[in-house]
Amino acid sequence: MSKKHDYAPRFARTVRGGLRPQGGNRDVWWRKRWITWMEDMHLGPRLGRGRSYAQLGQVCKMEVAPGIISAEVQGADVTPYTLSAEMPVLDAHQVWDILHDTPIYTAQVAARFLPLALCERLSQHGLHLFPEKRQDMVFRCSCKDWSRPCKHLLAVLCLFADAIASDPLLLLRFRGIVFPETEPDLTPQVLTPEAILRLHPSPDTASVPRRLGTLPYWRGTEEFRKTLEVAYHRAHLRAVTPPETPLDLRFAEDMPSE
Repeated sequence: MSKKHDYAPRFARTVRGGLRPQGGNRDVWWRKRWITWMEDMHLGPRLGRGRSYAQLGQVCKMEVAPGIISAEVQGADVTPYTLSAEMPVLDAHQVWDILHDTPIYTAQVAARFLPLALCERLSQHGLHLFPEKRQDMVFRCSCKDWSRPCKHLLAVLCLFADAIASDPLLLLRFRGIVFPETEPDLTPQVLTPEAILRLHPSPDTASVPRRLGTLPYWRGTEEFRKTLEVAYHRAHLRAVTPPETPLDLRFAEDMPSE
C-alpha cells in the first residue's frame, strides 16, 4: 500500500436531521465572550473546520447537564464519535445568594437575558461563569485526532455558543445553576371577593388613577383623571361585590333616551 493511499483525505459522512445553528441574536455579549475564548486558544484552521461541521449539521446529538456537554458527531467513520466537554460547576449556594440579594438579575435571566453586571459580580467572588483558558475545560473524543479540542469538539462548542445566544439558561445549567421548571397551572381560577381585596386592599378606589398624574394631549372637555376615577370606582364595585344580575356600567349620557 502506497504512502499516498495511507494518507488519502477522508470526508465526513452526510447526516440526516443533524443539529444546526438556528441563528437568533448573535450579537449578545455572552455569545461573543464564548467565541472569544475559543478564538484565544489559537487553533488555526481547526476552528474553521469545527464551524463547518456545525453549519453542515454533523452534530447528531447534544445534551447539556451541570458540568458537562455531551454529544455525538458524525465524522468519516461509520459510527458517530462520542465526546464531552467538562468543567467544574460553580458553588450554587453562593450564586443563589447573589441572585437573592439582587432580584433584578433573576428577572433578567428569566427573560432570557444575561446581565453583564451579574457576570462581573460572580467574578468578584471567584465564580467565573466563562472558561478563561484551555485548561479550564476537559475535552474527550473517541476520534483518533491527538489534538484537543478536535474539530468535532469545536463543532459542539460552536453549536453551544449559538444555543446560549437564544437561551442563556443553558450556560447557567452547564455551570451548575439550574432554575426550577414548573408546569403552568392552566386550571381556570375564580377569584373570591376576599382575594380581590387582597390584590387591591386600599379602600380609596381613586388611588391608582391618581398615580397617572396629568394626562398630556387630552382632548375631552372634562378632567381626564376625574372621569377615570368614576370608571375605576364603578369597576371596583363590580369586581368586589358581584351582583345577582349584570350591572350596567354605562354612564348616564350613554343610556338610550326614552
